[in-house]
Amino acid sequence: MALPVLLPLKYVNFSKSRLNEILGQDKEHLVIALLEDMITLLQKFPEIEIYLLTKKENLDIIPKELGVRFIFEDEKDLNRALEKGVSFIKGKEEKVLILPLDLPFINEEDIKKLIFIAKGEGGAISPSSRDGTSAIILPLNRKFKLQFGERSFQKHLFEFEKKKIPFQIHYSESLYYDLDTPEDVMRVLDIKKDSKTYSLLKDIVLLDYNYDNLVDK
Repeated sequence: MALPVLLPLKYVNFSKSRLNEILGQDKEHLVIALLEDMITLLQKFPEIEIYLLTKKENLDIIPKELGVRFIFEDEKDLNRALEKGVSFIKGKEEKVLILPLDLPFINEEDIKKLIFIAKGEGGAISPSSRDGTSAIILPLNRKFKLQFGERSFQKHLFEFEKKKIPFQIHYSESLYYDLDTPEDVMRVLDIKKDSKTYSLLKDIVLLDYNYDNLVDK
C-alpha cells in the first residue's frame, strides 16, 4: 500500500513574525530549501508518493525535476486548498499524510513511524508548538474538516472525535518545532542539522544580522 504525502507549498507563513524582516528577499529561497529538504527525505521511502499542492504561478520558483506529482489549486485559503488536494487523491489510496513544509527537524525515524501508523486503523495527528498540527494522517473514505491555523491541534482532535474516527496522537520532538519565529531560527542554528535550510539560515543570519538581536530581550 502506497502512502500519499500532501505538501502544501505556498503556505509557509513567515509574515506573521519578525522572520519577514530577517529574511527579506531570501524568504523565497528559504521556502525552496525547506521544500528540497522535505522531498529529499521523503524520496528515501519507496512506499511514499509525493504530491505538491501549489499554484501554477509558483512553477517559476520551483526547481525542475523534483520527482513529485503536482496538484494545482487557486484557493486563497489553506484549508480549502488542502481539501482540493485530498479530493484529488481520494480513490487512489486508503489514507493521506499531510505535512507542512516548515518542519526543519523532521527525520527518517519520523517518516518510518508515520508510515507504520498509517497502516493501522483510523487516523493520527502530531502536535507542534503553539498548539499547531505538524502532521496529520486521514482515512480517505471519511469526511474530515481540515482546520490548519490557530489552535489547529485542538480543532483537529475535536474533528476526529466528532466524526468518530479512531485516531492516535504521535508525539515527536523533531516534529514539534516548526519555523515561525526568531527563536525557531536560533534553534535551527544551534542544532546544526545537515540541511539546505540550516546552510541558508546560517548564511543569512551571519552575514546580515547580529545573532543576539534575533530574540526580543
